[in-house]
Amino acid sequence: MGVEALSEILSHFSVVLNSGSVLARVFAWLGVVLIGIVIIYYVTVGLVKLFKAFWRMNVKYLGLVLFMLGIMFIAISLILPPG
Repeated sequence: MGVEALSEILSHFSVVLNSGSVLARVFAWLGVVLIGIVIIYYVTVGLVKLFKAFWRMNVKYLGLVLFMLGIMFIAISLILPPG
């Protein structure tokens, strides 16, 4: 269901980005590229901060965090539909 909804949204954006004048398409693609750059920047900064937090964490807390992460992944796998 999630992939189908994402496919519909992306097809809508492809119609919007490929229709209209050349100038409108240039501005639309420029906006998409700028949003992509911002997303990549924040993901990179977040991963660096996460790595630093794990690096400085006590062993006891690291084990607890990894245990909770494992439980979260198991819960997500139970929620997702099969196939």
